[in-house]
Amino acid sequence: MKQLLDGLEGGLEKLSIWLNRGAAGALIAMMFLVNANVFLRPFGRPIWGTFEIVGFLGTIVISFSLIQTTFSRGHMAVEIVISRLPLNVRLALGLINRLICLTILALVARQSAIYGIKVVLSGQVSATLKMPIYPFLYGIAFAFGLSAVIVLVDILKAPLRVETR
Repeated sequence: MKQLLDGLEGGLEKLSIWLNRGAAGALIAMMFLVNANVFLRPFGRPIWGTFEIVGFLGTIVISFSLIQTTFSRGHMAVEIVISRLPLNVRLALGLINRLICLTILALVARQSAIYGIKVVLSGQVSATLKMPIYPFLYGIAFAFGLSAVIVLVDILKAPLRVETR
């Protein structure tokens, strides 16, 4: 079991690094696009659809960087209070926290996928560029689903970490 979880965790780590790089690329593209639009606007040459493209790229930045943050346990925790509690209480609170996180991530993934399906069936597109919206909704669903898997692996590995203490 430990080898399986370690292998899965290694694959998830590599994937999270690549997706985080994609998020960084989308952020760079956002910055370039906004700056180019600001520069070209006084010359009467604004970039058509900048607002929509920045919004779409924003979904990539936020959702794909979430995966690496989840993997590295980069979410905020109230360490000053938790660190003073006994080990058993800290472990129990950590498990409760991860279960809540897993539930929220899975629900957001599910609802994003459901909404993506509704958007595909309705043929909804963006207002200015007439771009399909559903790929970005599926990207959000994928990112939150993958983050849920990372939290699940972390929960499953928790007893293995306790045994080694």
